[in-house]
Amino acid sequence: MIDNQLLEKLAVYYLEHLEDMVQENITVCEVAAPPFQEHARANYVAKRWRELGLTDAFVDETPNVYADIRGQGDGPTILVAAHLDTVFPAETDVRVRREGHELHAPGVRDNSTAVAALIQLVAGLRALGLTFKGRLILVGTAGEEGLGDLRGMKAAMARFGQEVDMVVAVDGNLGSVIHEGIASRRLQVSVTTGGGHSWGDFGVASAIHALGRMIADISHLEVPKQPRTTYNVGVISGGTSINTIAQQAEMFIDMRSTCSESLAHLEQQVRSILELHAKGLNLQIEVVGDRPGGALPSDHELVQQANEILTALGISPSSAPSSTDANVPLSQGVPAICIGITNGRGAHRLDESLDIRPIPKGMAQLAGLLLTLLS
Repeated sequence: MIDNQLLEKLAVYYLEHLEDMVQENITVCEVAAPPFQEHARANYVAKRWRELGLTDAFVDETPNVYADIRGQGDGPTILVAAHLDTVFPAETDVRVRREGHELHAPGVRDNSTAVAALIQLVAGLRALGLTFKGRLILVGTAGEEGLGDLRGMKAAMARFGQEVDMVVAVDGNLGSVIHEGIASRRLQVSVTTGGGHSWGDFGVASAIHALGRMIADISHLEVPKQPRTTYNVGVISGGTSINTIAQQAEMFIDMRSTCSESLAHLEQQVRSILELHAKGLNLQIEVVGDRPGGALPSDHELVQQANEILTALGISPSSAPSSTDANVPLSQGVPAICIGITNGRGAHRLDESLDIRPIPKGMAQLAGLLLTLLS
């Protein structure tokens, strides 16, 4: 049952401490966390949790950062996660520019806001003296973006999975309650040949030409609209010069579906095309991404509680399938959702921004949901 007085208390607290959240958001964003280089941000989060009294906070080899809050009495165990990493390379300027009620910087919302939220969640619980039953496991996960392949959440569930009753991932815009995870498979395809001179060796197999034929055939594959299934060749590279028959070329293929069976069928079709056009060539296929899928029904208690809390805060809930840290527990049969803290624009772009005004309600949503589930 939703405690409206508690929600109001939380909203007032986070409105009064909005500047704390904004400064936390800025600081997190300016601690760069490029792909596979999340250590600095993980260490920052561990430091902040320790400052707030969570003395057992630690960083593992993933690198994930963990903290554990034990409640008073028996109750469920909830794992709350926010991914640390961004899509931007190490040389990206991540300094935050503040303009009125907006913050601007690469990664400022995705996912710096959620990481800051896990820090300020602890600050709010401590300041308001709020107690709960059960156990709250806090995790900053590595490897959610790009080729990270959800390695952080996979590691967290391997560490705690048998103890966890529910998972709440924090990512995305406020109002979103994601309870269906899109499965994906990603292939790195490499072709090598003998190569040669474009004039003198004309007719010798070219690795680039082979990729071209593969891509052309893949582009004509028909996939179902329901369950939605997609594919994309996102990166191609190879060759040495305009007048050299390419000895080597490679591409990365992304395949997704809300249905694991449809995804497996698509991958089988793609592999058949690759092998067809690689006859007489050296073909290597490596799986570089395997994100499991899963779903909760919309009438599940966890989904309903999240929707009701948003409604009580005057926010209209919405939902659409997505690929988030929640994919991993969903694939393992553990109830999980993904919710957001505020609204932003330009995710994965250099001109990314967020609106600070919804943050108090977003934080009230997060804390209120957890306290309701742990009551």
